[in-house]
Amino acid sequence: MEDRPTALISPNLIPSERRAGDGAQTLETLPAQPVTVRPDADEDISATFCFVDIAGYTALTDHHGERAAADLVEDFNQLVRSAVQSHGHIQELSGDNAFLVFADPVLAIKAISALYRMVVERIGFPVLRSGLHHGSALHRGGRYFGSTVNIAARTLAQAGSGQIICTGPVADALASANDAAIAVEHRGLFRLKNLAQAVDLYGVVLLDAPLPLDIDPVCQMQVDRQSAADSAQFAGRTYWFCSAACARRFHDAPSSFVLAERS
Repeated sequence: MEDRPTALISPNLIPSERRAGDGAQTLETLPAQPVTVRPDADEDISATFCFVDIAGYTALTDHHGERAAADLVEDFNQLVRSAVQSHGHIQELSGDNAFLVFADPVLAIKAISALYRMVVERIGFPVLRSGLHHGSALHRGGRYFGSTVNIAARTLAQAGSGQIICTGPVADALASANDAAIAVEHRGLFRLKNLAQAVDLYGVVLLDAPLPLDIDPVCQMQVDRQSAADSAQFAGRTYWFCSAACARRFHDAPSSFVLAERS
């Protein structure tokens, strides 16, 4: 997921200006509006923030076109709604990215697990990746602010296809839950963008999840070997393709797609 700028200016602070032809007063002569500060306008909360996106979305758009990408986003949004509705809150769905909020890490993983299971069962759908962090944040006007949210977003950037990456607070909570269906593996210290200190990151493994399908190295879609359009051997490994077009692209420059897959 690429970093996206977030507007931090409240709409209440942006003056409304009409065209002079409407007979409106100019901006300079509009009467001053009183600013009402509600005592409950700001709320300090503690929550688990999670970002999920479609791994390989750019590659899929490049190789299958905008219409296929738009259809994929609609399916992704529906899957997210189905998985999250009984566990947490969807803060934002923007393109191939979902910003989710949960009361605690256990509820977050329940939702992510349900979402990943749905995706594994869908041939032709790319795998997902997720990043989670738990901590305090400021809730104002239906939005969340603070370093906890930023760290969750940066954690997502460290996740590969199909992975769930989290920070120490999330890993500790999951370990305390003693869920036999989950394993937490320490990945090491990582430098996250715009953070001065390195952060310990962990991988969450869903032990009872269905085995993922093969991944088309060109467009990153899941492929069933029995119905794959083609296959190819390269560097001692067999690759499967969703379409003849993807197979041709791979045959023309296999090393470029294998290197992209490993990066």
